[in-house]
Amino acid sequence: MLTTDLLRVRRRGDAITPRYLRGADAARARALTERFLTIFAEHVGQSREELDAALAQVEVPARDRVVGLGLRKLLEDRCEFQMVSALEPEAVRREVFLASAAAHRALELRSEFDRAAVLAEVAARLSSTPAELDKALYADLRGSEILARFDPIPAAALLVRYDVALAQGVLLRATKVAVHVQRESPARYRALFRAMRFHGLLHVVRGAPDSGYVIELDGPFSLFDAVQRYGLKLALFLPHLLACSHFELRAQVLWGKTKDPLVFDLSSADGLEVVAPDLPSTTPDLDGFVEAFDKLGSEWSVAHNERIFALPGEVACVPDLVFCNRESKELVYLEAFGFWSRDAVWKRVELLRKGFPARVLLAVGKQLRVSEQVLDEDASGEIYVYRATISPRAVLERLRKARAAAQASREP
Repeated sequence: MLTTDLLRVRRRGDAITPRYLRGADAARARALTERFLTIFAEHVGQSREELDAALAQVEVPARDRVVGLGLRKLLEDRCEFQMVSALEPEAVRREVFLASAAAHRALELRSEFDRAAVLAEVAARLSSTPAELDKALYADLRGSEILARFDPIPAAALLVRYDVALAQGVLLRATKVAVHVQRESPARYRALFRAMRFHGLLHVVRGAPDSGYVIELDGPFSLFDAVQRYGLKLALFLPHLLACSHFELRAQVLWGKTKDPLVFDLSSADGLEVVAPDLPSTTPDLDGFVEAFDKLGSEWSVAHNERIFALPGEVACVPDLVFCNRESKELVYLEAFGFWSRDAVWKRVELLRKGFPARVLLAVGKQLRVSEQVLDEDASGEIYVYRATISPRAVLERLRKARAAAQASREP
């Protein structure tokens, strides 16, 4: 992710546009990238100070200074730095400084301070060596950290990542985001809605698969708290939108220290490319549940759900599983909330209270602290709170109980 000072943008009237790498800018940036990549790869096992010194030797024209710093930041994000010391630096400094102070006090008028003697004395006390002690003294400082691992990336891919990072940086200042997505496959729509839910984005949806969907998302600057955390979620969602081939995004942003209201437009025509894989459409836990439920040999079958519920003005709902009664063909959907936020559960509860075109069972992990009693019998769904994993037998019991209650209500 790029910090605000590393963003290259252009303002024209009330519009703000990232200065993506194109033409001659891209060519110069690629040359810089290839040089930086070589330096990072060569300095694995060396200190951050040595790495920074080598990077500083790369000649960067003044007009490319911000681009160069941005590329370096993205490469540093692919690094793992470690403190390498068998001794605790703070404890070593305390012992050495105390011993040094004592040695200074004991000095005669014309005597010289013997640093080696002090290190030898403390090393003996700590069962170490003077060399190890000297190395450990400042091992916890930034410049002394060792580059333990660098995840390489092709130069062309890093330039793509840079352009996406520019757009993400602008979205961090958004108050409202509207997205129009159309002409996508059902699988792509489902992946998009799952990504919004996974990242905990506040959104409402209107539309249909044939005409496309208009999605309105709250931006981080529309919130009273957790601005930075929510902004990061919005930025992380962007690559999932870029996987769509036909989309238009318009964001209202507050820019600069004066928070000027500006408009940021982004569409599939801008040519930004995907830099993150789709979230998995299922999980091992759900796959295991389906297998275990089938083994029960009940009157209900189960399958992974393909249907999208996008009610006007509401959040999109893409349940994980669908159960079908083999006799009546009645359908019941299950949506799992084991790894989502508590707020997401309450939004779904409110949706079910308003009325929903299908029956839904919300499987909620106990850690989210939601009671099964928050939905009454008149709602179009119910809550099943589970401890560690979703129990096939517990779900089957609820399916049977709900069907029996529905049949009883239809009897004269």
